[in-house]
Amino acid sequence: MRRLREYYRQFEEMPPEEVSLELRARRDAEKRRALSRIEPLDLSGIAWHEPPHPEAVNAATFALRRALNAYPDAAAAPVRDGLAARHGIAPDRIALGHGAGELLRAACTALLAGQRRRVALVAWPGWHPLPDLAEAAGGRAVPVPPAPAEILARAGAATRAVLISSPADPTGAVLSRRALRDLCAGVPDGVTVVVDEALGEFAPDGEDAAPLVEELPNLLVVRSFSKAHAMAGLRAGAALGPAELVARLAPSGGLSAPAQAAAAWAVSDRGAEIAARHRAAAADAHRQLAAALAGSPLSAAPSGVPFAWISSAAEDGPAIAARLAAQQVFVAPGQLWRDERHVRAALRGPAAVDRLARALLDG
Repeated sequence: MRRLREYYRQFEEMPPEEVSLELRARRDAEKRRALSRIEPLDLSGIAWHEPPHPEAVNAATFALRRALNAYPDAAAAPVRDGLAARHGIAPDRIALGHGAGELLRAACTALLAGQRRRVALVAWPGWHPLPDLAEAAGGRAVPVPPAPAEILARAGAATRAVLISSPADPTGAVLSRRALRDLCAGVPDGVTVVVDEALGEFAPDGEDAAPLVEELPNLLVVRSFSKAHAMAGLRAGAALGPAELVARLAPSGGLSAPAQAAAAWAVSDRGAEIAARHRAAAADAHRQLAAALAGSPLSAAPSGVPFAWISSAAEDGPAIAARLAAQQVFVAPGQLWRDERHVRAALRGPAAVDRLARALLDG
């Protein structure tokens, strides 16, 4: 009350017209400050920028309300059966887990733990936690160029795993099925090729790796529901590969009932349709960005993933990131992948791509 009285006391000796002018001036000043404030745009992550489809939310919500007091189905049979049908493989070649990251961690432990320090060749650049996962499992991570010939040239007696991201984060590069077949055929006995395919729905038609696990006995593919299905908060992923290996990767107790329900929807025909829409939207965003940057020193690697790997002939990656940050646009620095020339920026819809392009071209 005291503050309120003090506020109004300043107007006691002022005529109404002056009071009105004073209040109007303050209001105009507040409007100018609001208009000049630039909201930050965070493009540093690559989770899908829109909520999941309402049907997926409804499935998860119904499962949560129906049986919150009960343990979920540890086998997750509906999800495994749906994935098996979609990729043409046997259900016993599939294990569900708490996101692709946790399944990759479990795979590294299964393949690399032991008395001798085993080597994991990591196709680089790729998902940046992969070397740390291999080291934490007791192995030795050795970054190598992603070309199969380079990988095969480095594979030796101590090698137990090859870790590849396809489509790769951050470049969007895809390892073709033909190249993957050649790689699996060429690695020494006892080596497992692990493909991080969290972005698999964004690969070109016929180039995803999951269907190959039926024919390649040394291939393990890890998928995610976080990206194309916009379900990062549910922490659901799948490992597809040799039955005896994937059985060691599933978490005790399995996935929660809401995560299973949403994942089962995602592997249905309707879920695949929505994922295809997201893939088309990502391709449109790349075309939009390429058109905006045409004729400038800046360029983005062509891809179909929902992010861009951006470089410039005129400045290095830290300079690009700093210039964008000054305009409240934040991206992932290339230093995460030991790269000084690039930045990675999520493509979060037409308005965000337009603002990113304008910020890139400014100055």
